[in-house]
Amino acid sequence: MILLTASALLRHKDFCVEQRDRKWTEDERKKMEKSALLTEYNFDKLKETIRKLEETENELKTIKQELDRTTEELQKRERALQERDQQLKVKDTQIQTTQIQVEEMEKTLVKKDEELNKKNEELKVLKESLETNKKTLSERDAVLMETNKTLKNVTEQMMERDKELQEKDKLLEEKTKQLQEQTDPESSASIRRRNSKERLPPTMSEETQDSAAPIRRRNSMDGNRPTMGGESSSPHPPASVPVAELRLVLLGRTGSGKSVTGNIILGREERNQAATSTATSTATQQSESTQGEVAGRKVTVVDTPDWFSPELSLENLRQDVGHCVRLSAPGPQAFLLVIPLKQPTGEERGMLEKMEEIFGETCWRNTMIIFSVTDEHQKKNIEDFIQSGDQAVQRLVEKCGNRFHCLNINESGDGSQVSELLEKIEKMVEGSREKFYSSDIYLETESQIRAMEATILKEREEKREREEKDMKEKIEKEVQDSLRKIEGVIEEHEGDIRQLNDRTTELERKMKEERDEEKKKELERELKREVDKRTEMEGKVKKLKEKRERERKEMEERHKQEMEEIREVYEGEIRMEAERKLMKIILPELQRNMLSSKTKMQEDFSRQMEEKNREMENLQQKLSQLTDTHSLLEEVYEKTVRESSERASLKGEASEGMSQKFKGLFK
Repeated sequence: MILLTASALLRHKDFCVEQRDRKWTEDERKKMEKSALLTEYNFDKLKETIRKLEETENELKTIKQELDRTTEELQKRERALQERDQQLKVKDTQIQTTQIQVEEMEKTLVKKDEELNKKNEELKVLKESLETNKKTLSERDAVLMETNKTLKNVTEQMMERDKELQEKDKLLEEKTKQLQEQTDPESSASIRRRNSKERLPPTMSEETQDSAAPIRRRNSMDGNRPTMGGESSSPHPPASVPVAELRLVLLGRTGSGKSVTGNIILGREERNQAATSTATSTATQQSESTQGEVAGRKVTVVDTPDWFSPELSLENLRQDVGHCVRLSAPGPQAFLLVIPLKQPTGEERGMLEKMEEIFGETCWRNTMIIFSVTDEHQKKNIEDFIQSGDQAVQRLVEKCGNRFHCLNINESGDGSQVSELLEKIEKMVEGSREKFYSSDIYLETESQIRAMEATILKEREEKREREEKDMKEKIEKEVQDSLRKIEGVIEEHEGDIRQLNDRTTELERKMKEERDEEKKKELERELKREVDKRTEMEGKVKKLKEKRERERKEMEERHKQEMEEIREVYEGEIRMEAERKLMKIILPELQRNMLSSKTKMQEDFSRQMEEKNREMENLQQKLSQLTDTHSLLEEVYEKTVRESSERASLKGEASEGMSQKFKGLFK
């Protein structure tokens, strides 16, 4: 429209120019002049209008260009929005996939929870077993406490009996002194001095001597009470009193006749001795202890396997020596080395070194060689066999101080050869400084057993530590795997959250730039959805982190409890095993010691009471004899007084002197 108006003005201008060139009338000229002025004025206005129109047209072109650019930008933004929509769709798909993975993880966690519940049930079972073990241990502790109380009570009773015996001894001594004071001073003086026996009847002198002897013996026993496991305190033990208990250990090669020798010593073949066997295993594998009573002695014979065999391992040797230590505790009085009387085979050469290796050089003081023979001819030629025999046999005999005994293993006889053997053993024990073998080597053997037990305990401790370590590594691996999976899911969610944050930021920026209300509202709704998704993802991530931390703490706590329970189980087993071994070692010895001490105390008490009774009977007899003598003398005195009164006139001085003499006698 503006262009058309401009072209019309141009045409009008050309027409006016053409009219100006032709001749005009005055009026026309005036009109034309006026019209020309108007036209110029209008032309100027038209120019101004054209100029404005051109400016407007330029502005329109500029606006059109801006509109084109805006359209292109909008198209680009639409394409970007479409691409973002596609990306959002992809993200939605990824989020759905992530949700599926999260659901799978939740299912996995549910399975883990079930496994944890199963493990908790197993732990409950273990706890119940631990409680049972604790109850068993407490019961055993109670039994041990009762045993200790019983031992304490027995010890107190023994001490009380000792005190009672001492008090009774004091009372008997006081009674003896009183009786001695009541008797004639001259007769008591004659008993003490042994030089006036003719003043009293011979029976009185002998009985007084006999009554004094038990008192001396009793004082000797009370003043020097023997102790177990040591030397006798009496400097001169009586040779006629046999040893109350003998502990013998039989040594020798296989087939030397050790078992037969033990049977002969205990009289098991004759079946006239009360022997009780307490075999713990076969003789070929382990030492065997057999007890019996022989000629009033309690005899314990320990039959050992072949310790001199080169095929026997050092470990088996130590174990069996330790077993022999327990069977012959507190120590054997004699080692009986059984050697058959036959052609030397060279086996005797290593016996000397092996004996010293096991028991030390001091063992020879308590060792005697038993030559097992089969007939009397071999028994008679024993000296020739030793002198002309193998040098190893001679060295063994010399090491034993020429102590040996021949035992006919084919002859049961009347027990004379066993009695002779026991007398030789008792003589060897009495001549030895130690009453039984208890050298450091023997005690070291027991320490080796304890060392082996310590090794076993150490191995069990190492096994427990290995199990704890394996359990810890297993639990840590499970925890790390679970944490890695959860952290992977968390990282994925955090990546999604970062993308959602970026998208939210972009949408917020678009909302600020967008002027269209509908698109702005759409962007706001989309922004709200993205924010909700981000909040939801952050909540899931937070829950996963809390669950991870909770599972880690639960795993650590469960691991700690499992370690404590395993440690308590092993400590309980170790303590129970140690108590079992201690009870196996200590209780038999304590019972045997208590029984022997009780028997010995009862025998001593009975013997002392018998001696006291005999002393009382002797004193009563003496008192009755003195009473009879006194009454007899009174009768003689009265008779003499009567006779003297009848003869007073004739023999006054003699009767008076006689009465004074008798009165002086009975004052």
